[in-house]
Amino acid sequence: METQEKIIVTLQRDNEALLIEKKEIASRCKKLEHDFEHLEAKHSLLLSAQQDFATRSNMHASNDSAKIANLQAQVEELQANLETEKRRCAILLQERNDLTRSKGDAPIHVSSAEIANVAVVREEHNRSEDTVAKLRESQRVHSIQKGTIDALHSEVARLESERRVSHNRENNLLREVDSLRTQVRDLEMALHHKKESISELISSCQAGSGNALRLKKQASRIHLLEAALLEKDEFTKRAMEELRTETKEVCERYQSTITELQQRLEVPKDDPELRRRIRILERENLELRRAIGSATVSSAIDSGEPAKAVTINPKHQADATGNTDKPGGQGLKGPSPHEVETTHLQSVIEQLRTGIWEHKQRSRMLQGKLDSIHAEWDARLAEMKANFALQIQKLRSAHNEELSRLEASHKSQLLEISKCSKSDNGANLASRLSRIVEEKGYDASLIAIGERLCYLEKRYSQKEEEKTHELLEMQRVAELEKKIQKEKTDLLLEQKNTQIKRFQIQLDELLTALSILQATT
Repeated sequence: METQEKIIVTLQRDNEALLIEKKEIASRCKKLEHDFEHLEAKHSLLLSAQQDFATRSNMHASNDSAKIANLQAQVEELQANLETEKRRCAILLQERNDLTRSKGDAPIHVSSAEIANVAVVREEHNRSEDTVAKLRESQRVHSIQKGTIDALHSEVARLESERRVSHNRENNLLREVDSLRTQVRDLEMALHHKKESISELISSCQAGSGNALRLKKQASRIHLLEAALLEKDEFTKRAMEELRTETKEVCERYQSTITELQQRLEVPKDDPELRRRIRILERENLELRRAIGSATVSSAIDSGEPAKAVTINPKHQADATGNTDKPGGQGLKGPSPHEVETTHLQSVIEQLRTGIWEHKQRSRMLQGKLDSIHAEWDARLAEMKANFALQIQKLRSAHNEELSRLEASHKSQLLEISKCSKSDNGANLASRLSRIVEEKGYDASLIAIGERLCYLEKRYSQKEEEKTHELLEMQRVAELEKKIQKEKTDLLLEQKNTQIKRFQIQLDELLTALSILQATT
């Protein structure tokens, strides 16, 4: 009786352990289903957020492009007004000089005309300053509005517009230089027919052909710089596309690995063999309880003696009932039916334990694979970051070298132009003309020609000053382009870093979810 009670207690304990394992497996299956639904909802939310962000960015880009077009039209209109005001000021100054030379016999009238011209010039100067202020204000607003739109499209459009404007300015400068050359040639031909031509004075006043060559070289350099910028933009786009494709491939590979791991983890939930074993085990447990109850009653009636304690060893179930009863001195010759059932039940329990151990080993192996994949992804991500940073650094260094070279060439050209303008001044020409007239006795026509040459020289100096101003403006534009390019690269790097961090956070969340699922299994 004592042996049978111990057998019943051990069987009940094993049955309770099996029921607990069954409940744990059911709860684990429910948790896996809940996590899978959570991941699907999260994926759908991310897709919807990306679609909303894309639509909003497209709307902002269209609005900003319309604003930029309006601002560009306003800037062009203000530039045209400024050019007209400059031309009017130059015409008024020329008329004032002509009046002072031609009407020397009427000083009162000339002085009043000069006063009127000065007032008009001042008024025109004030208007030009107002237009310049408006132009600066519009340029400031234009730069502020332009910084908010998409970096690549705005940069390409701005470079194209700047290239056209610079090309038009260069053409205007070349036309003005050609007109000055034709005027100087006409004056030289007129003086050649006179006695003892003063070709030296004309050559001293004549503009050299070096400026045209410099302008052509500058135009070629500008074209090369624009081509380099376009090539750099294309290279950056290609690099970004390659980075996107690699990131997409890695994401797809990770998604496939995660789905495979989830399927492997969900195998125990859908395993029919495990369910069949659990049902058979429950049925056998009930039958064994009934058999043990009937055997206990029959043995108590037949023998009337208490049975010796029998221990059950899972590794040796067949030897559990082989011991002899000490009080009677007689051994059991054959195993009873409930001992056979107990042996079968213990073997089934051992099979279930081995199956659970195999599943745990499989989960550990999958966790090791996940760790290796995560390490490989971190290494590839670090390598891609390093390559991208190296490419950006190379592009920046090349761009900075080109800009420094252009700045040095601009400075050298400005120094040469200033030296030429200082060497040929109007006082030297006037003194030489007066000395020639006193020595050789030329008439008043030669003096008028000399005055005309002085006037042309002043015009030439004004043109040179305008050219220097244009060169300074081009230098400022180059510096602004350098600054915008740096801001654009910094913005792209920041965007890519945020995308990579977001992807790493999502991947870490998935890995933590998988580790939790594996820990529960």
